[in-house]
Amino acid sequence: MTVRLESVTFTSGDGVTRIPSYLAIPDGDGPHPVVLILRGVAGPDDGYTEIAQRLAEWGYVALVHGWKVRGIDPTDEPVYADLQGAMSFLGSVAEADLERLAVLGFCRGGVHAVMAARAHPEIRVVVVFHGFAFRPAGAQPGVEPYDLAGGVDVPMLVLHGTEDERAPMADMRRMEARMRTLGKVCSFVFYDGARHGFAVRTHPGYSEEAAKPSFEEARRFLARYLPVPG
Repeated sequence: MTVRLESVTFTSGDGVTRIPSYLAIPDGDGPHPVVLILRGVAGPDDGYTEIAQRLAEWGYVALVHGWKVRGIDPTDEPVYADLQGAMSFLGSVAEADLERLAVLGFCRGGVHAVMAARAHPEIRVVVVFHGFAFRPAGAQPGVEPYDLAGGVDVPMLVLHGTEDERAPMADMRRMEARMRTLGKVCSFVFYDGARHGFAVRTHPGYSEEAAKPSFEEARRFLARYLPVPG
């Protein structure tokens, strides 16, 4: 499928800050289901624009949320504002169907994905790649993903490496058990030997052996809950 990738800028929900981002749009008649990509800290943008293009090839409009304009470790408040701005921007994209919206969060973006799902009822699906159950040492204080996830009432898929040095397996297993106890529609898939950042080509922890099956898993999950017509 032919896709179009372009640089875009939208205004944060704070009404002031301009957020540089990337938008990928599939060829063909829309409107198309939408995926908001919440990137991690490490690695240049091209690792995430590649993911946006891949999603567009699957038939989704994909917006890379450029939250790093806020710095490496912003507090939650500006992130919430920027997510509001991203949602408003997507509402202006003619090819985007916000009735069919998912978020994909990578690393720190996984925390943002859980935050977004709680704040925006339009979001129907959450996928987290090498995210966190608890914020890592030295991070800005805030409500822990472990606690936030309890308020997520849409299907969620968590893809994680067994050798993640930033988010230990013990923490992720604890979160998995909590979601099961709460009766959430939440699946955890673990990749043996994979480190933090395994799914993003430009991340130091990238592993093609883990990235390939993780994206296949994500595609099946999206297709189940957010199918692309045709």
